[in-house]
Amino acid sequence: MVDALGKILGEEVVRIAGTIHSTDQAQIWGKQQVVTCPGRKVEPGPLPRKEHKWEDSDPVGIRLSLLMINDFALAGVSGEVMTMIHEHLKKRATSSRTVMVTHANGSSGYIPDDAAFEQISYEITTSQLKPGCAENAIVNGFLKLMEQH
Repeated sequence: MVDALGKILGEEVVRIAGTIHSTDQAQIWGKQQVVTCPGRKVEPGPLPRKEHKWEDSDPVGIRLSLLMINDFALAGVSGEVMTMIHEHLKKRATSSRTVMVTHANGSSGYIPDDAAFEQISYEITTSQLKPGCAENAIVNGFLKLMEQH
């Protein structure tokens, strides 16, 4: 299985490499900002457990770093962002070539999308964020940064 997956990956790399064209004309632009969301933490108690209760905590700053290279957008977030936030950004981004880079310029912990808060998992119970803020703050923050470019 590992050999087969390695072969598939290698063939894809060769296919994509053949489509890359370099240029000596590049525009580079970057900007960053911090968005803040309400914080929470799990109330103390034994682990593992079936029921979790949260208490308010300090607000959490999430650093957004945008690097544009021509029409290619590298969107850096200071935490581990769940996939659906990246998908949400890609749907609304002005650049069709948008890639999210996580764990960039700081550590805001796990950053779940709004729907993910409905389930209990390690990432949800250890996230320092209250539901309902981070997904839109990240997506809208990047969209505003892209408008400035």
